[in-house]
Amino acid sequence: MKALKTKTVSVCLLSILTFGVIGANTAYASNDNWGFRFGIQSNQANSRSGRRYRETTNVNNKWKVNMQRSGEGARTVTTYWLENAKGTNVSPSLHVKQGSGSYYSTAYSDASKKYVYLTAQNNNYNGSHYTVSGYWDEETN
Repeated sequence: MKALKTKTVSVCLLSILTFGVIGANTAYASNDNWGFRFGIQSNQANSRSGRRYRETTNVNNKWKVNMQRSGEGARTVTTYWLENAKGTNVSPSLHVKQGSGSYYSTAYSDASKKYVYLTAQNNNYNGSHYTVSGYWDEETN
């Protein structure tokens, strides 16, 4: 009887451990708010955030950006898009106005099942340097 009880407990523990390991490796897309903060360079040079893995293969699963602060000033515009590790654009660009909430865009198929970066540049070609910050998400549903 003791051997059967030990075996039952062992099977239960193994099941829980297996589910925990599989569950820990499962990623689900959701509408997250990953913080970003980086400097915008002069003359429309690119700046970018840390990378995030875009799990989806659905190009209509939109990414988002919400620029809450801009050192350029209130209600100013900065241009954002997604890039892959090689620096290739993998989404259309968005002209985001500071303080105007979240902006959403589709992505190209090259963004599927890959690490992507939130990339930005000054929408004006000038010598200004400033810092932007806010939230973004590589896929929202």
